[in-house]
Amino acid sequence: MEKKLRSSLNSSPQEFISLATTLTLKSSKSSLKTLIHSIKPSSNLISSLPPSLYESITTTIQSFLNLLESNNSENPQTPPTATLRRSSRKNTTATTEPSSQSDEKHKLLEKLQILAHISFLCVSHPRKVFDFSDLLPGVQALHDNLIVLEADSILSSGIETICEEWWKENLPERESLISQTLPFVLSRSLTLKKKVDVHRVYMFREAFALFDFEDESIEDLKLLLNRCVISPLYLKTEDGRKFLAFLFGLSDQLGKELLAMIRSQIPFGRKSMLEAYGDILFRAWKAAPEDSGSGIEDGFLQDLIEGSIHASSGAFALYIRRVLGGFINQRTVDGVEKLLYRLAEPVIFRSLQVNALSRSLFSQHTFYCV
Repeated sequence: MEKKLRSSLNSSPQEFISLATTLTLKSSKSSLKTLIHSIKPSSNLISSLPPSLYESITTTIQSFLNLLESNNSENPQTPPTATLRRSSRKNTTATTEPSSQSDEKHKLLEKLQILAHISFLCVSHPRKVFDFSDLLPGVQALHDNLIVLEADSILSSGIETICEEWWKENLPERESLISQTLPFVLSRSLTLKKKVDVHRVYMFREAFALFDFEDESIEDLKLLLNRCVISPLYLKTEDGRKFLAFLFGLSDQLGKELLAMIRSQIPFGRKSMLEAYGDILFRAWKAAPEDSGSGIEDGFLQDLIEGSIHASSGAFALYIRRVLGGFINQRTVDGVEKLLYRLAEPVIFRSLQVNALSRSLFSQHTFYCV
């Protein structure tokens, strides 16, 4: 088969794509990589393959969308996304659409898997022989339809991989390939709960700064970020903690929402979670500019210290102390002891009774972890 692909590639890009898309991704992956990465800078394919690839991608996507629309018009009570999920699963016995349409959709999705993989091979060519501005339209078309195609896990992962490569290599107009990629990567990390996906989210962290967190249109993205705050995987992994700390610097409003989410988890008293919050808050405070840490300082730590003194139970005071431990344990870091003293002193001296936490926090102006 590799000989046939090579022959077609030497003949014309259209013939090569036509033959390649009759294969499955699993059976052709190795051959495609060998052929695409062997293309030399002097080859005519450098200029002819990208436009042929783009044409095939857009035509196939449009055919897929037409099938979705057709099925939805015949079954108006069935949401298009639900139809997509059913039709993209293998071995599905129950379906609301004709088997011929289901088979056709499956073929189109498999074809797009091949096209996405060829696009990735062109983007990741070891000698960077392709003009990225020529490849961008095809990659953009895949990205813009990621939500529609995400039910096919192989295809959606392939599209995400291209966008990740484009972002990582700082290629032209990389900002145009994140609006659907970031929610997809976030959602997958929360659903599949794999460390590698949390790492991918962290590697994309700078891209989150491109969003306007005051814009109501990204509420879904903000909901995903709030879910990350209570995700055990994000709290226990280094990349997850670094990502959550990074979020506090994106927007004051987002920071307030994240702090509110953390505050709501304190009464549950999960030791590992509370200690993780302390570490995350310390990282966020340390990374913040000197004049922008008041949200964590006066708006959160102050309340925690006061709450620990007036806690209705010793257990609740202990929960709070575990969060504060993120700062107390770092008291030797420049500015931390001064911060704790500034926040604790007025609260302690206003109190008629000083509980065990207060005595441990404030002793000759030096703070020790109890």
